[in-house]
Amino acid sequence: MGGKVTVRVGTEQITADDIIDWNSLGDIVASFEKRGLEPRPTMGAQNERVLGIGNDEYIVVIEAGPHEAADDYLPESTSRHTNIVASEDFGRFTFISRLRSWEEQKRGDVKYQQLSFEKEAFRQGLDNEDQILRNINAIQYQSSTPPIERVRQGSRRALSYVRNLI
Repeated sequence: MGGKVTVRVGTEQITADDIIDWNSLGDIVASFEKRGLEPRPTMGAQNERVLGIGNDEYIVVIEAGPHEAADDYLPESTSRHTNIVASEDFGRFTFISRLRSWEEQKRGDVKYQQLSFEKEAFRQGLDNEDQILRNINAIQYQSSTPPIERVRQGSRRALSYVRNLI
């Protein structure tokens, strides 16, 4: 017989209640499994969980230490282009995406984009809660380029692609 066959059923949305319940790396991974991402238990460090997004691309979920900032965990690889950093004892979450631009890569420049929010703000109802949830739910299996609006510096033209979360 052949190898393992994965059958994908429709994906569920991550909700504010899911985020309020993020108290461990496993909780965050379970939410993204609803979006069709595949846990890779043999990859990553002790404080990391790796999720396959397709075509040898990954998102890394990281628990920051007590005195560490999200900026300590910038994605360093084009195959692991987005890090989700849980800090402040799972009270703050930061999505950091490495932007890919051919021109920037040729010059050796690497740019990052971040989206941060507090769990407590979801309990109280954020003004931009819907936008944050839309951005998070744009992440699903085989969609490493979610259509998130981004405005380039010096331009009012909105672009939609690259692994942006904001």
